[in-house]
Amino acid sequence: PELAKLQNPSMAAVLEHVVGHWGAVLISVGLIISLLGALLSWALLCAEILFATAKDKTMPAFLKKENANHVPVNALWLTNV
Repeated sequence: PELAKLQNPSMAAVLEHVVGHWGAVLISVGLIISLLGALLSWALLCAEILFATAKDKTMPAFLKKENANHVPVNALWLTNV
């Protein structure tokens, strides 16, 4: 019953109870890093789909444009806007 009353992320509150405040900070920072990684992978996946279909001539050709680092710039901009 005590665990059910904890706020999300509940693991932070549990670790805070066990080791102190730094435990909650550790879990919160880990959660932020995890969410940013998921956001980055989602953005890249969406851009890659448009880029691949543009190379296959299913989508408009302007989505094939890459920069010097071989990043599909127009597809990335379009999916992020």
